[in-house]
Amino acid sequence: MDIIRTTSFLLVATFFGLWLSVYLPLELELLLSFLLIGTFGILHGANDIGVLTSYFQKRGANIPQTGMTMLYIIMIASICAVFYFFPTIALMLFILFSSYHFGEQHWNTTLAGDFKGKPLFYLLYGGLILFMLFHAHRVQVVQIVLDITGRDVPTSIIGQLFLWMGIGVGLFFLYFAYARLRTYSILLELFLLAVFYVVFNTASLLLAFCIYFVVWHSIPSLIDQMKFLYGEVSWKSFYRYFKSSYLYWLASLLGTLILYLLLRNTEEILVPGLICFLASITVPHVLVMTKIEEYLKAHPETEVGSNAQ
Repeated sequence: MDIIRTTSFLLVATFFGLWLSVYLPLELELLLSFLLIGTFGILHGANDIGVLTSYFQKRGANIPQTGMTMLYIIMIASICAVFYFFPTIALMLFILFSSYHFGEQHWNTTLAGDFKGKPLFYLLYGGLILFMLFHAHRVQVVQIVLDITGRDVPTSIIGQLFLWMGIGVGLFFLYFAYARLRTYSILLELFLLAVFYVVFNTASLLLAFCIYFVVWHSIPSLIDQMKFLYGEVSWKSFYRYFKSSYLYWLASLLGTLILYLLLRNTEEILVPGLICFLASITVPHVLVMTKIEEYLKAHPETEVGSNAQ
């Protein structure tokens, strides 16, 4: 898939999700959100162990997959422990990791070369997406933060962070327009930000997050991973990916289903519980995908790492 075809497909999926948000009652929205997270959302990280093993093999190190599995389990357990003992620190780290990861995934095919400001831009762009969502549902977000950390955060702070991240991203866009990217790339990104703003302000908090997380993050991530593992994106490579990861996916899906069944009647616990669950699997996934993006950049013959302007 080239970047135009991929973006068109993602836009169609986004507007379909937006259409559903208008007509579905809240209970069905919650169910749809968990289905999206349980399928593509979890699947895109279900093969982290296999991807990491393949990465080390490509770098000449032969590490047993059982050792990788144990290391991964220890990381997840450690993150859960941090959330239990230090919820404020854990939530802040989760937002930082997620922001960087969202920015890296979205821009890794567009920003080429050794641009030293990439990490900061990834962090600001991903943070802009998250705080755009938080600002659209700031009252509910403040309550979720209170439920997780016990701290009452003023809604004005969310608005201020959203504003400053928007300014930071805008300054980077001006620099890109001047020195690095073609004009249509910037215009496309501004259009996508406008689309995200409409989606976030129309759908419920959980469904809005799922539309971005699944459509604009998980599916492109699956494409990157298939390129890294098998050198192509096709139904055959998707089948190979699924075959190698379905046991981890089923285990994660079962955990998500149990979480939903236990908490579906208590929405004030449901979303915080889902956030903690996502955090426990997101941080290891971010570390894995950062290594993969580095490899793809260093090996442009895979095409994912090349400049796709």
